Amino acid sequence: MEDPLSVVAICPRGLEVIVSNELTYLLSHIKPKIKKGGVFFIATAEEVCMLNVWARTPTRLLIVLARTQAKSARELYNCSFKIQWKNWFLPGRTIKVDVNGRGFPKDVSLRYASLIVKDAICDSFRNEYGVRPNIDTKNPDIRIWINFDNSLVTISIDSTGQPLYKRGWRKEGFIAPLKENLAASLIKLTEWDKKTAIIDPMCGSGTFIIEAAGIAANLPANFILSKKRVFSYQLFADSSPFGNVNTKKIYLNAERVWKSGIETSHTYPSLFGFDISQENIDQAKKNAFMALPESLAEKISWGVKSLHALTRPNFDKGMILTNPPYGKRMGKISSMDEFITIFSSILKKQFTGWSIWLLTNEKEIVSKIKLRASKKIALRNGDIECFWCKFDIFKGSKFRKERADGNTE
Repeated sequence: MEDPLSVVAICPRGLEVIVSNELTYLLSHIKPKIKKGGVFFIATAEEVCMLNVWARTPTRLLIVLARTQAKSARELYNCSFKIQWKNWFLPGRTIKVDVNGRGFPKDVSLRYASLIVKDAICDSFRNEYGVRPNIDTKNPDIRIWINFDNSLVTISIDSTGQPLYKRGWRKEGFIAPLKENLAASLIKLTEWDKKTAIIDPMCGSGTFIIEAAGIAANLPANFILSKKRVFSYQLFADSSPFGNVNTKKIYLNAERVWKSGIETSHTYPSLFGFDISQENIDQAKKNAFMALPESLAEKISWGVKSLHALTRPNFDKGMILTNPPYGKRMGKISSMDEFITIFSSILKKQFTGWSIWLLTNEKEIVSKIKLRASKKIALRNGDIECFWCKFDIFKGSKFRKERADGNTE
């Protein structure tokens, strides 16, 4: 029987419930506890490995090694030094220490806290082996995470490595405005039934559509048949709780499900991705064929189309999911006001019976779109405060009237 581990699934603020729901779907026996920016739960090493392969919504999965009071630099060093680091990784591995939180001890800054823990780890290995691990701040083998909540410090080791939103299908160096795990969480917030048609009229590199496709087919989020990724837990020492995990079994199961998705492609929902840029559409297609079984990727409809040319496909009901563009992605639309005017008009004329979901950090978009939002969910996209807003287009829907003072009613 494996010893249980204390685990925290890190996630964007505002999406903790979605992450908790996914974790309990994948592991029905766990009892998650939600805190800001993370979900705590107990699991075995094998279950953590499985979650790294399957989970769509977390950013990373950390193993909590210590949780204690540290009111000074000396106390932080001591609690870090006491951890049996040799049981987790060998001195030949490179490390990085990240620190976040609030309420640091008076004699400890964020950067200093990182140095203190790094010194404690290196001293521990030097005492044991006569050598110490090297530091790599860009691409470390092992990442240590320190979180402060006033004087309560939590020291964790990262089981994930590259964050889980880096699925492996996106072109290297391409910076997306929407991370994959955030897109998956937003889709789950819509309570999509995996059957209703979805359009992203400003799809960029296809993040919403590709994540929806993976969700519909119940594919493992972080598994690609042609490109096996390396997780940090694979670099742990054999003496760690992960040393005896049969990871081959986990990958074979993921491969089986991937291939079964090909066989069930006839039940696939209709998914449409449009963009004004041919380059974006070309990249979205490439991403889809990397991220999905070929027979599923072929079922997605992509097209170069301006917002002016957007029309409803032959479905009475559906959803539009989009992250409104800015700057060059707006094409010939010269201002946000013009975008809002065009988009509002198209929704009212073309999409009766549909639901519209917009991600925006611009409150003026919500106020000026002249349709009443039936839901407005606050969350964070990186460091940006955003809203995930739902608008229902009913037959006979009317724009909200504007009063003389410019406000709406």
